[in-house]
Amino acid sequence: MRDDEGWRQQVRQRLLAWFEKHRRNLPWRQTRDPYAILVSEILLQQTTVEAARPYFERFLQRFPTIHDLARASLEEVLQVWAGIGYYARARNLHEAAKRIVEKFGGQIPSDFETLLQLPGIGRYTAGAIASIAFGKRVPALDTNAIRVLSRLLGWQGDPKSATFQKRLWDEAMALLPDEASGEFNQALMDLAALICLPEAPKCAACPLQPLCAAAASGVPEQFPKLPQKRQWRERREVACVIWRDECLLVAQRGEGWWQGLWECPRGEMLPDESPLSAAERLAHERLGLTVTAQAILTTLTHTVTVHRIALTAVECRYRSGELRLQGYRDARWLSLEEAQKLPAPSPQAELLAFLTHQQRFGRQARLF
Repeated sequence: MRDDEGWRQQVRQRLLAWFEKHRRNLPWRQTRDPYAILVSEILLQQTTVEAARPYFERFLQRFPTIHDLARASLEEVLQVWAGIGYYARARNLHEAAKRIVEKFGGQIPSDFETLLQLPGIGRYTAGAIASIAFGKRVPALDTNAIRVLSRLLGWQGDPKSATFQKRLWDEAMALLPDEASGEFNQALMDLAALICLPEAPKCAACPLQPLCAAAASGVPEQFPKLPQKRQWRERREVACVIWRDECLLVAQRGEGWWQGLWECPRGEMLPDESPLSAAERLAHERLGLTVTAQAILTTLTHTVTVHRIALTAVECRYRSGELRLQGYRDARWLSLEEAQKLPAPSPQAELLAFLTHQQRFGRQARLF
């Protein structure tokens, strides 16, 4: 049996010995401060280690304690978070900090079940915080750790199914050592990142290779069941770059993607609609303004969830009307420099950088 106690003991010993020599040097591993670990685990949701690293350091410089974070405005938090995406994480972290200060006096709960009650904290994140920050004996299974355990056990089921998840979490609990659970959980993560890769895993270098059912099969990539490839939905949008004298109109999203962030107002193009016509229509429908669309500035591409978006920026001149916002909670006429200080999603930051370059070097847009 690959899941008897003797097998489990060998897994623990081999994995922890490997981890002692090969552990990654990550900034959040230089501390046992529960707040720093909370920040790191929220950042690492849907973000790679290398992408998260500079944001972790920047975030703690700006909000060194949970009290600092709880006192900050959401706009300040989003400003520091800007550029890394998935902004619901920042909103949840901010709300969690306020609750921890109000309900627990600023002490992050060590109990797994209590952590689960905080915004933005699911089973994996609660397990990671409880085990790493407080030494609690609880598993922490993200997608990567699930891959390692599935291969070890030789399980090919759908890792997203409830039955598979229950079996895997039960086995993960049985595998945990009585002490150093946080080390064990981090060792699984590092093994997944460095050795047990989704494709072409480095089985020959793996400390668990003699114990691994997937390695013995000769086709480790087939464990667990591979998810279906994402089906992208193509989408065409227009960003209205509206000027009134020397001021640019930026609006704060009130719903949907990037809630609370600022952007040049944008929306989806209709079939067979030109970008200039779409810009004038969207300015009227979403802002209550009459504008003249003058030029296509650039087209930026990005992805959001399953959408692959081509965003065409159209330069417009304000003609008349008072702001009546649809889907936005606020709007401001600002200089380009002032607009760049507001928290914004990555496409908006890219667009503002384009406008700054254009303004600085006097580049002229293509006129239509």
